[in-house]
Amino acid sequence: MMRGLVLLAGTALLAGCSGGIDNNRLRVDVIEDSPREIAVGRMPLSPASAYLRNATAQGLVAFDAEGRVVPALASRWIVTDDELGYIFRLQKTRWNNGREVSSAEVAAALRSRINELGRSRFGSELANVNRILPMTGKVVEIRLNAPIPNLLELLAQPEFGLINKANGSGPMIAERIAGNMHLRNRLEEIDGSIELDDKRVILAAHRPSRSLARFALGQTDLILNGRFEHLPMLTATDGNEAGTRFDAVPGLFGLLFVADGPFLSNSANREAIAMAIDRPRLLTSFKITDWRETLTLAPETLKNREQIARPDWASLNIAQRKESARATIAAWEAANGNVRPLRIAMPRGTGSRIAFARIHSDLAAIGLDAERVTYSQPADLVLIDKVADISSPGWYLDQLSCNATPICSSKADQLLDAARVATVREDRIRLWGEAERELIATRNFIPIANPVRWSLVRNGLLGFAQNPRGWHPLQYLGREPT
Repeated sequence: MMRGLVLLAGTALLAGCSGGIDNNRLRVDVIEDSPREIAVGRMPLSPASAYLRNATAQGLVAFDAEGRVVPALASRWIVTDDELGYIFRLQKTRWNNGREVSSAEVAAALRSRINELGRSRFGSELANVNRILPMTGKVVEIRLNAPIPNLLELLAQPEFGLINKANGSGPMIAERIAGNMHLRNRLEEIDGSIELDDKRVILAAHRPSRSLARFALGQTDLILNGRFEHLPMLTATDGNEAGTRFDAVPGLFGLLFVADGPFLSNSANREAIAMAIDRPRLLTSFKITDWRETLTLAPETLKNREQIARPDWASLNIAQRKESARATIAAWEAANGNVRPLRIAMPRGTGSRIAFARIHSDLAAIGLDAERVTYSQPADLVLIDKVADISSPGWYLDQLSCNATPICSSKADQLLDAARVATVREDRIRLWGEAERELIATRNFIPIANPVRWSLVRNGLLGFAQNPRGWHPLQYLGREPT
């Protein structure tokens, strides 16, 4: 039934979009598998709520349309020589209720935010924040116990957008109309008042099939947050009025071992599974030229990462890898008996079915069976598809720690903790490298590729740019690049 809906929508594409695009009134759908009410205060933020908070509640810094860190509440900043102090000079701006922003309010809001986010996925990175102090005039200082090398990237995340007494500071103001959020850019403030631009962005959250149908019928102009599991739906909406934009983003895409029964507690068996997966065959099923296989835990080109050798079997072709893996599995079963089907948790969606079919075939070739389960069911392996919050080796290693899976390395965790408190850059890089080598030896994660995110963009839409973060701020849409 769903396939029929998307195909029907695809036939309507040209008829529904022939009138072009109105950049003064843009309609944006954010894909969510289980859409929730768009709200900036409910944590964790849903994808649509993250876009809303980013647009209406600035942090000290932000990401621009191309994914670069740029000024937001802060007009400029300096970092002390020891990297333990970040001093931000605030712009002269106002909260959305018209009151001028003060350094005391910003410091208090940021302290509150960091206390709350300390219990979130950012907790490990925020552990080194010591104090946040308002200084004379429009200055806020963040003091650290140990350097946080990627602090600016962290502060640019939408979760760090600051709110004072239910008021953000733009760059947009939102109004809820008929269940959707209508956003308009703030203009130059005159006599304490806030003027609003006539241009409007209408933000909604929908399931993937509905968003694609709405796009095909001309009811929306931009779809954000497309993931690999939604990709097969795109073929029905490929027309002259639209273009799919892929963002090859850094992060983790692969299988994490989360159960440690007799078979999986053997690291050689886990390595055999990693060897068996034919990554190029899996990725080419989706026909994305920017989707590249990976064999390492952290990207090989990542800044501040030591050069770490690929697995010994990386030089073998896939037939040789499978032959070696098949021998490992056969030897284990001869001594211990047959292995039950491995349960692999993956998201719902046609793309997941395709990926699982490839993995299932690869495992069958070495004598193993598998079944696909949902994330809410017991599993042996879980597909991880995460975009990196920051450009740090520590982020990748933290996702594979003993907090994430029972198959882990306590020594790697200790090394990662030591890296967090290291005050010398070279020591931090060395500790990250040692921790990564420990995790490689543990073999608790199977890297497959970099993550990929996609957007569906109607021709003529201004202000949209592909970028290495897969993040597309609403305030730039409908506007000529500057």
